[in-house]
Amino acid sequence: MADAKPGGAAARIRSIVLVVVLATAAFLIWRQVSRVEGYTGGDVVTTGTVQAVHVDLAFKVPGRIADMPVAEGDNIQPGQVVGRLETQDLDMQVASVRAALSLARASAAQARANHARAMRDLARQRELMKSEATTQQQLESAESAEQVTQAQLEATTAQVEQATTALDQAQLQLSYAELRATESGQVSEKVHRPGEVVAVGAPIVTLAQLDTVKVLAPVDETRVGAVRPGDKVRVRVYTFDKRQFDGQVTDIQPAGEFATRKDWGAQRRDIRTFTVTVRVPNPERLLKDGMTAEVTIVVSPEVRQQGVAKR
Repeated sequence: MADAKPGGAAARIRSIVLVVVLATAAFLIWRQVSRVEGYTGGDVVTTGTVQAVHVDLAFKVPGRIADMPVAEGDNIQPGQVVGRLETQDLDMQVASVRAALSLARASAAQARANHARAMRDLARQRELMKSEATTQQQLESAESAEQVTQAQLEATTAQVEQATTALDQAQLQLSYAELRATESGQVSEKVHRPGEVVAVGAPIVTLAQLDTVKVLAPVDETRVGAVRPGDKVRVRVYTFDKRQFDGQVTDIQPAGEFATRKDWGAQRRDIRTFTVTVRVPNPERLLKDGMTAEVTIVVSPEVRQQGVAKR
C-alpha cells in the first residue's frame, strides 16, 4: 500500500497538467477564432508629440548679413526686424539709377521745350502760308522739325518712365535688405550669422508659432477608421498632468507609415499606423515643441455606435 501512494499522486499531477494544457490550448484557439481587429467602440487613446508650426524667414535678395538683432528664444511681433544685409552695392545701384533718372528728366524737359518751339514755328509758317508770305519749302521744313521734336519727346518720355521703374525696383531691392517678420512667433533657430553670404530664399531665422500647436498622434489602422476631421481631442502632457488641453482633429494622413505589430507567424496581418494631426490652442504657450502628449480622440456618437454594433 505504501508503494501505491506515490504512483497515485503522480497520476493526479499528470491529470492536472493535462487539464491545464488542454484548457490553455482551448483558450488560445478560442481567442484566435474570436479575435476582432477593428474598432469596437469607445474613444481612441494614443501617444503623440507636440509640434510647433515653424516658419522660415529668408531674404528676397542675395548678400552678406550685416546684423541680426534677435536671439534664440525671443518673441517676435509682425513687422519686427530680424536681419539686415550689407547695402553698399544696393546703395550704389540706387544712386546710379537716380542719376540716370535725373538725366532722363532733363532730356525730356529739353525735348518738351524743343517740341513747343517747333509747334510755334509750324503754326507761324501756316499763318504766313495763308498770305503767301512764306514758301512751301519753309512750311515743309517746319513740319519736319515738329515731327522730329515729337519723336524726341516721346523717346525721352519713355526713358523717364524706364528710369522711374528702374528706381522703384532698385529701392524695392534695397528695402529687401531688411528682413522683417510677417507674423508673430518665437525664434527657435538662427540658421545664419552676421558676416555670412546668403542666397535668395535661404532660411535665415526659423520662428516657432506657439499660440496654436500641432499634436501628431499615430493611430493604428484598426482604429483610425473611427477618427474623423473635426473630432474633439483631449491632450495631456507630463509637465501638467492634471491639466487638459482641448483640441480638434484637422487632418488624417492618407498613407500608412511603420507597422506597430509585425506578422511573424503568418497568422496575423501587419498593423500599420496613420498620423492624425490635432490643432490645440496654446495662448499661454505652455505646450512646448517636442513634448510627449497623451491624446484622447473623442469618437463621435454615430461612429461609436457603429463600433458597438460590430461586437
